[in-house]
Amino acid sequence: MTTEDVEKELLHYIREEFLWGDENNELTVTTPLLEWGIIDSLRTALLLTWARERYGVHVSPAEVNSRNFRNVRCIAALVTAEIDQHAGEEIVR
Repeated sequence: MTTEDVEKELLHYIREEFLWGDENNELTVTTPLLEWGIIDSLRTALLLTWARERYGVHVSPAEVNSRNFRNVRCIAALVTAEIDQHAGEEIVR
């Protein structure tokens, strides 16, 4: 799965769950999620649960920070890195 695929799915999830559809399509991959109040601690937890269920990845608490959750592009990069790491662990086994 590419980072772009994850970005698209994240945009859809955030629009539907946190922005009630985002009918004006104002959310982009570079929208500042924290600054605009789109995500907070509760929504971050919901997003992490969704990512774990959707992609089978676990993001460590150390990686949950304002830099990694600045925007959809940053979150997608983090999730993609976790997917790739998990895939590498599966190959080693």
